[in-house]
Amino acid sequence: MICKIFRKQLLFTVLCLFLYVLGCTGHKKPAHEMAEPMPPSSPPKEDIQLSSPKSVSDTAEHFATSYNQAVQDRNDFQIAASNNDYQRSQELIRSYNQHMNLSRDSHQILQEIAEKQGTGDITIFFPTNSAVISENDFQYHRLVRYLDSLERNNQGRKLVFVIMGSASATGEENHNLVLSKARAQAPIPIIDHYLINVPHSFHKVYGVGETDSPKNVDETVNKRYQFVKIMALYEVMPPRTNGTLDFGEDLLSEPDVVSLGEPREYTNSIGMKFIRVPTGSFMMGSPDTEIRRDKNEIYHQVTLTQPFYLQTTEVTQQQWYDVMGTNPSHFENCGMTCPVENVRYSDVMMFLKRLNEMENTIHYRLPTEAEWEYAVRAGTTSAFFNGPMVIEGDFSTNPYLDTVGWYYRNSGHAPHPVALKSPNPWGFYDMHGNVWEWCSDWQRPYPFYPATDPKGAKTAKAKIRRGGSWAHYPEYCRSAYRSWFDPEDTNPEMGFRVAITRLERIVPPPVKTVAEEKPLPKPESAPVPAPRPKVKSKPDPEPIPMPGPAEITHCIVIRDISFDFDSSRIKANMQPVLDRAVEILKNTTAKSNFTAIPVPWGPRLIIWRLA
Repeated sequence: MICKIFRKQLLFTVLCLFLYVLGCTGHKKPAHEMAEPMPPSSPPKEDIQLSSPKSVSDTAEHFATSYNQAVQDRNDFQIAASNNDYQRSQELIRSYNQHMNLSRDSHQILQEIAEKQGTGDITIFFPTNSAVISENDFQYHRLVRYLDSLERNNQGRKLVFVIMGSASATGEENHNLVLSKARAQAPIPIIDHYLINVPHSFHKVYGVGETDSPKNVDETVNKRYQFVKIMALYEVMPPRTNGTLDFGEDLLSEPDVVSLGEPREYTNSIGMKFIRVPTGSFMMGSPDTEIRRDKNEIYHQVTLTQPFYLQTTEVTQQQWYDVMGTNPSHFENCGMTCPVENVRYSDVMMFLKRLNEMENTIHYRLPTEAEWEYAVRAGTTSAFFNGPMVIEGDFSTNPYLDTVGWYYRNSGHAPHPVALKSPNPWGFYDMHGNVWEWCSDWQRPYPFYPATDPKGAKTAKAKIRRGGSWAHYPEYCRSAYRSWFDPEDTNPEMGFRVAITRLERIVPPPVKTVAEEKPLPKPESAPVPAPRPKVKSKPDPEPIPMPGPAEITHCIVIRDISFDFDSSRIKANMQPVLDRAVEILKNTTAKSNFTAIPVPWGPRLIIWRLA
């Protein structure tokens, strides 16, 4: 009997430890990757119900409430497991799963809205055990610039801030939880100060990161979680019906956005052609057997869950000129159908900003590194979309690359007009060679596990570029080859191609015409005033005192003569009139020392009589 009880207690202890491990592994991820929920051991309890969000603020509050409760459930579960309270442990597991699932869905919605609105997010880093943002700190000025951009674009809308505090010190879990709360509170006074005239709200999340890091953990591990992430959104939200949350038709919609459908091909107003890239999974990087591969090309599976449009060619010099009015290319003599090059990353961002304004949208952008490689491979797995690398001499030639790209051996040491080589199976030209192409990702190493919609590091010193160029050997033009470059440097090998998130146009609000405005009703009791007799205009008094040199003693103002304010046109068109006026005055007055000058103060000329 004693053995049986001991055996049951031992099994229960092992089960609690197993459940504890399941419940606590999710917090080892960084803040930008929300903790994955545990597989529910039984259906969730029906008494846990959270109201469905009706706006961005509701969704943000839904996310914060759910996630904070999930963290609390996890902490309570540790206590219940240590007390061998099996029933309570099961309840907390169900509660944790439901709240974490709800928070994950809400967080995904918030990320989609932020991406659509272009507000993005910012991460503020702290020293270990600190929760202070000093005014002299670079982080403070980064936050102020971020708030300034939000204020300039808010158009009277309320701002909703989701603030996620992270902490990982060499102390106990309670210490880290308190520290993460303090860090979530740190940016609020700064936001209140700089957005005093902008309505805004805060929704804080605590315990993101390694909140229970052990005492003897490596310090480099702790440094990864010393930050607070701030996501900003405008109080506008499109309807949504998919997912586990129930969104009704009474949500705030966006009537100023109209969809253009999802055609396979699309051409914009300046002739840029795009092809729709479907969702799917592929193997990113290169296998160990690929010739001349680099160690940073870690072979891993990537899944893209959202379709997008990608330009069929690199942006040409003509397309850049149509948007920017300049041509920064080093190889201008190549022609306007050649790719624009010698452009910094910031130059590309300005190009995209103006292109979005021209096209009345917000969805023109650079492709991510994963999107770029997915498009260039077009379902293939070889080094180039039409064949492998070959072992031939010094690897400077490749018969497969000769037919699809411009590189060191066939380019003549210069770029060439786009779309002269064969396209890949999906219709994209010059993905291998011609010019390097900027991607939106900051550089970071590949993971060793499958990834979904990867977007690179939050910040780094270099931006990703892909594809190789006219100046490089074949190995640098492979589909898997990775390279990065200082975003503020220029190079005659650097170009880009444009992606579109979705085809939508922003429709301006209708402008009321005069016919639509109804005149105010006249009061019946008010008597109609009798028309006033016209009063003859009185001549200007003589003389009119004018400030100026002492020798000016008299002037005449001639009214109702209008002229263009451009000085050259005044001189050409009005000087004969002035000369004629002076001649008349000379014949009708005793003194003949008059002169005439035009002044751009209004529709008049001033004729001066000098002493």
